[in-house]
Amino acid sequence: MGRTTRWRILLIFISLTSAALGQQSATDRAIANYQAQAHGSNNSADYDKLGAAYLQKGRETSDFAYYELAEKALTKSLELVPPMDMSAAAPLTHLAAVYMGEHRFSDAAEYAERALALGAGDLSPFGLLGDAHADMGNYDQAAQDYEKLLLHQSGQETPRGLSYMHDSRVSFLRFIRGDGAGAIDLARKALTTALDSHMPRENLAWTYFQLGEYLFQAGDLTGAEAAYQAALNALPGYYRGLSGLAKVRVAQGKYQEAIDLYKKTIDEIPIPEYVAALGDIYEKLGQQDDAKKQYELVEYIGYLTNLNQHAFNRELAVFYVDHGVKLPESLELAQRELEVRSDVYTQDVLAWSLYKSGRLKEAANVVDKALSMGTKDAMFYFHAGLIHRDIGDLHGAREYLDEALAINPHFHIFYADAASRALQELTPRQTAAKLGLSRQ
Repeated sequence: MGRTTRWRILLIFISLTSAALGQQSATDRAIANYQAQAHGSNNSADYDKLGAAYLQKGRETSDFAYYELAEKALTKSLELVPPMDMSAAAPLTHLAAVYMGEHRFSDAAEYAERALALGAGDLSPFGLLGDAHADMGNYDQAAQDYEKLLLHQSGQETPRGLSYMHDSRVSFLRFIRGDGAGAIDLARKALTTALDSHMPRENLAWTYFQLGEYLFQAGDLTGAEAAYQAALNALPGYYRGLSGLAKVRVAQGKYQEAIDLYKKTIDEIPIPEYVAALGDIYEKLGQQDDAKKQYELVEYIGYLTNLNQHAFNRELAVFYVDHGVKLPESLELAQRELEVRSDVYTQDVLAWSLYKSGRLKEAANVVDKALSMGTKDAMFYFHAGLIHRDIGDLHGAREYLDEALAINPHFHIFYADAASRALQELTPRQTAAKLGLSRQ
């Protein structure tokens, strides 16, 4: 069976499956429409539109199957375009976005660069190029890429779409570099642009969610709750908005509400992070059997497909190390993730895994890398506090733990309390250390 025949069969199958689902979203209807157009077509643009629709559905659901379908459609689109033809810029850009969704960051950068090299005049691939560099830990290069989104003819106003892409992305870099207030300001500016431009609901919901994340990290539960709720108002049932509200409810001690919200989140898309969070609430409430069921589901989801194994390396590493199970595998997953995603978050997970594996000196070196950008993430400072405590740097440990609780006193269902306990225990240990020195 040839490749074209297999592709047509896949289109027919997906069309039948979509029709059987009943109620369809606007994106579902677009997919069905573009499937009909692409069936039997030799027009590159038809497959590009279909691939873009699949990509949008993947963004909305985080279902990797849609990214796989998008890749197939966009690859077909490129096959129908003469080499170095400017019309290839659109499918190349969409493929770069697909590879970002699949956490194939070097591939995303390559395809964004190929799109830009065609000189079609579309600057949006600079956003994807910057995203890829940011996830690979190349923050300075990412900043340069994002600034190129604002390149335009002298005297002309930057298109709103490019302004939105710039502001929403640079806000993340500001957060990474420790400027939480700047991140919040730019996220709000991006929201204003998104609203004025009548952007798709998913884009608007995602931007509200991003703002909510910055506010939650800063310990502003009221502001975070409002932002997450706005995300749900923009896109009812949006899984990120549901998970954000659940996180706020946990911080408020409203555990039953958090359970209900996480269940709704998992019904939308069962991502390991959310399933583990639900298990942690049950663990907190002493409901061991319910917690165990969720923890077992985390591993099942993580290993469901080869793609998930790649995409969820970091999430699985966090789950294993946080729950004290499969520590060698946690370390292996973190190291594997670092090969493709050497950002500060992967550095933090690797440091935590090294610490839990008893490799304290290595953990201290790596956690310093995680903190090197000044990112105001309470979890980073909590990890650094325990690592420095156990290498004997009690003064440094106190500073890190103080900072963790100052950033956000509700940063984790277990670790916020653990940070407070560790601080209380440090005072007598520091006193004992001083007395030991005075006797020498």
